[in-house]
Amino acid sequence: MSRKKFLVSPSVLWLFVLLMFSFLVSSHNTQLFKILNSLNSNLSDSFWLSMTTLGDGLLLGIILGMFVIVNPRITAFGLILILSSSVAVNAIKSFLPELRPAAALADVHVVGPILRSGGFPSGHAAAAMATALALAHFSSSRVLKTILLMFAVLVCLSRIFVGAHFPNDVIWGMIISLALYEALSEFIWPRIELYVPEIPLLDSHFFRALLALEVAMASFCLVVYSQVFAEFPPVAIAVSSGVLTFFVAAFIKLVKR
Repeated sequence: MSRKKFLVSPSVLWLFVLLMFSFLVSSHNTQLFKILNSLNSNLSDSFWLSMTTLGDGLLLGIILGMFVIVNPRITAFGLILILSSSVAVNAIKSFLPELRPAAALADVHVVGPILRSGGFPSGHAAAAMATALALAHFSSSRVLKTILLMFAVLVCLSRIFVGAHFPNDVIWGMIISLALYEALSEFIWPRIELYVPEIPLLDSHFFRALLALEVAMASFCLVVYSQVFAEFPPVAIAVSSGVLTFFVAAFIKLVKR
């Protein structure tokens, strides 16, 4: 259904729901974290660490970047949204420094690196929600939209289960990206959309530079980032390899046309 058929857009409704949910959670933030964080096992730890790795901004960035070979508008919209959400999150972190659970509480089940500061809001939650919203924006499939949003929710939940964030941290990460998505889709994107081509322009030197940059970033993630910085290297390797495979296959198909 078109957004124009709603008196209020779905994203605004979800924004209102999340704000109300944040209000309810805020008074039970620590208790809710302890309950969720205590539900752990070796199997669940591996799952949640995998999901939290999928919320890494750099990995999500190369996922959005690979669509430049299919529809540059997806990449442009997605990167604008994920970068603006990152700027907003880090600005809030600098003005409202909050401790993470590992520093605020005595007994926290931590999976992956132990983080102690910069708790509010969650950057992983914001990045995952921004990516899901950007891809859903260009999809006509309700099933795919649902899957994308479920992915974002799982990444958000993973930040609690790995002991990195309190529930309200992840809720506000989602709120920030949802608010920025509404602003971008309603007021900014309509003004710049026509300047971004829907199809790849192989004759353009600028476009070729973008292709080279995407390959370079995906290769960096595969060779360096996944081995040195990723929270769960196998997932980072799988994502980087998948992006490169998709990119090469799409490029070959495009050239053959």
